[in-house]
Amino acid sequence: MTTQSSNNTALASVSNDGPLVSPAIETGTPVIDDGMPQFHEAALALLATLSPERRMSAERRGKKQARYVTMPKDALIANGIDELCENAAAAAFGESGKRRALFLIGESDSGKTRAMEFHIPKRKEFLPYRRPSGELVTPFVSFECPRPITLKGFARKALEACGYPNVSHKLTEQELFDLLKATIRNNRILFMHIDEMQHVMKGTTTNEIQNVSDIIKSLLQIPGWPLHMILSGVPSLGLFLSPEDGDAQLRNRSFVVELKQMTRPDAEALLALQQHMVRDEGVLLGETDSIDFAHRLIHAYQGACGTIIQAIQGATERAQTEHENEPAGTASGPAVKIKHYAADYAFKFGCRPSANVFLVNDWERVDPRQSLAHVIAKAPRETKPSRSRKKEA
Repeated sequence: MTTQSSNNTALASVSNDGPLVSPAIETGTPVIDDGMPQFHEAALALLATLSPERRMSAERRGKKQARYVTMPKDALIANGIDELCENAAAAAFGESGKRRALFLIGESDSGKTRAMEFHIPKRKEFLPYRRPSGELVTPFVSFECPRPITLKGFARKALEACGYPNVSHKLTEQELFDLLKATIRNNRILFMHIDEMQHVMKGTTTNEIQNVSDIIKSLLQIPGWPLHMILSGVPSLGLFLSPEDGDAQLRNRSFVVELKQMTRPDAEALLALQQHMVRDEGVLLGETDSIDFAHRLIHAYQGACGTIIQAIQGATERAQTEHENEPAGTASGPAVKIKHYAADYAFKFGCRPSANVFLVNDWERVDPRQSLAHVIAKAPRETKPSRSRKKEA
């Protein structure tokens, strides 16, 4: 097992106040999904219809989007998973500690799901194995909570992930969770990852939060079977652990890793990230290698790390395509410029030039969330009939 230096006390409340990216970032192994053979067959048939130039572009896009860019947050995530694995293994020498849940919390597009897709397959601890009897055991299960979902729906979804898909609709909520615990134990499941766990909450009242907290605690306290859990979601997931409404017992049974948004202090590190990603593609940097540009990029995508990485990839692809379409000998090589970011941003969000963060001088006044304001303003509004008209009806 890959071990990393860890500190039990510090990890319980992981500090991540340093730069979100650093010049020492590394590009991880491409993520290859072999779980869609039928779609890949259809994609190959589509590829055959494209021109050679578009095939080349499709290949570049696929490789860019499959590549995972590691950041300092990945060390925290790996450290948290190490803690869970070692704590589960500790039962062989005595007993597992009470901290059996890892909360991975971040805004939308912060890279939570992508991070799990990268880290989970790398873990030997999560791989299926065979018992001496020949029985195949899958110690790790993962599923996403759809929205909306009830507690009964959550139990059914978890049972399906654990290999029990056909559940009687006559079972009560309590019976479903009793069955889930028995299935976890009987199928020898050691780890459960739940993405978008906050969807289980119907509201944010203290009672609602406590109900879901009780469910999590009950799964962490299965008699004779110390299940370990990874729970990922948006900041509302932190309500389970907050001092005001959260559960003190659940806090004392958890580790927390926050995937923070990028802010202005991260500008220099973001430029290093851009340079690293662009260089890997054999592309030069134009006027985008400046602190002012980094501030624009952070503002345009509201600090969301995952979306910022996609923006760098999109601008790089536009620079490469533009270079390929130029007459031979007109340039030394493709270079990423502000115009490429501007075009990518406009295409993604449908904004006018006057609302494009990469084109206007007073870009700080632009609210990226209002990029379609000019379109929405034209949409007909439903008006309520006047009281007099109601009486006439």
